[in-house]
Amino acid sequence: MIPREMLYIADEAFFTGTAAEITPIRTVDKIKVGKGGIGPITKAIQKEFYAIVRGEKTDRHGWLTPVPVRTKQPVGV
Repeated sequence: MIPREMLYIADEAFFTGTAAEITPIRTVDKIKVGKGGIGPITKAIQKEFYAIVRGEKTDRHGWLTPVPVRTKQPVGV
């Protein structure tokens, strides 16, 4: 837990989660966070995250669960 006022003076902040993935927080209570856009740290984390989930980089954190994919449907199915 951090005091709300600390968010007002943050250089940057972001949401993370299943649906949010890595999403910059632009304002808190209508007060701009940093410059009001994605900051360099958020951008770097977001870039790394997307590279891993797209398979462009190795999943060294164990975030992904491989799902087998059949290339051909069996006859009669």
